[in-house]
Amino acid sequence: MHFVEAYTDDQQRLIFAGAKILLLLLTAASVHRSLSPPNPSVKSEECCSGTAGTDTLFERVVQSITYCSKCMVWLGAVCDIACIIGRLFLLPAWTNGFGWIGHVTEDAREHIPTMMLIGATLATFAAGLRIWCFNALGPFFTFEITIRPKHRLITHGPYAWVRHPSYTGVYLTLAGATLVLAAPGSWTAACAVRTIPGALAVLFWAAKCTFAFRGMVVRLRAEDAVLRDTFGAQWEDYAARVPNKFVPGLL
Repeated sequence: MHFVEAYTDDQQRLIFAGAKILLLLLTAASVHRSLSPPNPSVKSEECCSGTAGTDTLFERVVQSITYCSKCMVWLGAVCDIACIIGRLFLLPAWTNGFGWIGHVTEDAREHIPTMMLIGATLATFAAGLRIWCFNALGPFFTFEITIRPKHRLITHGPYAWVRHPSYTGVYLTLAGATLVLAAPGSWTAACAVRTIPGALAVLFWAAKCTFAFRGMVVRLRAEDAVLRDTFGAQWEDYAARVPNKFVPGLL
């Protein structure tokens, strides 16, 4: 960002601080929107059962996982913003993290890591993709595997390109959030991992994401099976026209 070289050191610090705060807020808001169900949760008796993959631990805790993910991203973003503001206005209590956040060096605060830019871009794109999926499925989009009354096989919007675009959105959401929170100079990378609670939180995030990724692989197979049983030849024709699950022409 050579355009900032025309500004004084204080002005440059203010520009970079403001940009990082915006990226953090954008990432947290994107994650929140992506992982918030667009429709009310369905009752357990309305969920599909009897098909492999529809009665797993992941299915029982999926709402808790998404809620936990949103809380952790907001916590990381708020703590990072607190450190940025504390460093900007020379507030030692904030910069040192209220006794446990830790200390972030000056050099780490005077640039925007490429890792953060990529992560924020991924999270924002993922939110847009998820919203597109929400709108395409309308009342049929739930965080549980269900066949709603008067259910229709949706093949337009993002579903005209891949069969499971909402899962692509989740993968990109979690990947983007991870890149932003783990970027060099971030609160998580510079401070949290140096404490036992912070290190445990990072390990929990990694384990949670791994569990979610595996759970979604099992779930999408179950979804395909349920849709095949429900719509028969209509689904078979759709699957033949749209063979990819996540990325057009690749996956």
